This record gives sequence, structure tokens and C-alpha cells, in this order.
Amino acid sequence: MKKTVSKILVVLLLMTAVLGLVACGGSESQFVGTWNATEIEAYGVTMAPEDAGLTFSITFEKDGKVTALTNGEADGEGTWEEDGDTVTITSNGETMSGTLEDGVLTLDISGIVFKLEKE
Repeated sequence: MKKTVSKILVVLLLMTAVLGLVACGGSESQFVGTWNATEIEAYGVTMAPEDAGLTFSITFEKDGKVTALTNGEADGEGTWEEDGDTVTITSNGETMSGTLEDGVLTLDISGIVFKLEKE
């Protein structure tokens, strides 16, 4: 009887360990990484960022932080959350959202729409 209880405890402990590893090792978010602008739309005009004389990138960190760079200079920091193919960014009390479709992140920042692709 004592051996049976011991075996059951060992099996339960192993199952708990496996479940813990699976839960902790979840897949990385599709948003994590650096995204570079490939297209900008403002006031009805669409152009490549280089045609506007700028570069724009945004980096989503695993820890929920986000950083934007314009022409290589820090342009803002904040936090981000995802819900499926939608990402919500909060920075300086403002909230903006973006959607991911076919590998392109579309992000509306104060009425300027950026199309970004992951590095």
C-alpha cells in the first residue's frame, strides 16, 4: 500500500512539473521585436518614410515595454498589451492601437497611419 501511494505521489509531482514548464514556456508574442515603418499615410497622402525624410521604428519588449525611434532618436516610451491580432500602446497617458494582418502592423498615432514590418 505504501509503495502505491509513493508511486501516485511521484506521478502527480511529475505531472505538476510538466504542466509548470508548459505554462512558463508559452510561445512568444507575435509583436515582440522591432518593427520598421514601410509606409506612412497622413492627410490623405501615402508615402514611403524615406520620401518624407525620416525613419520610424517601434520595439516591443517581452516585459511589456515599448520604445519608438524617429530618425534614430528616442521618440517615446510606454507599455503595450495584446489581444489576438490587436496591440494597445499606452504612452504619456495616451492610448493607441494597431492591428496585425499578413505580417503588416498598422498603427494609428494621432491620425498618422504607419504600416510597419518586423525585422
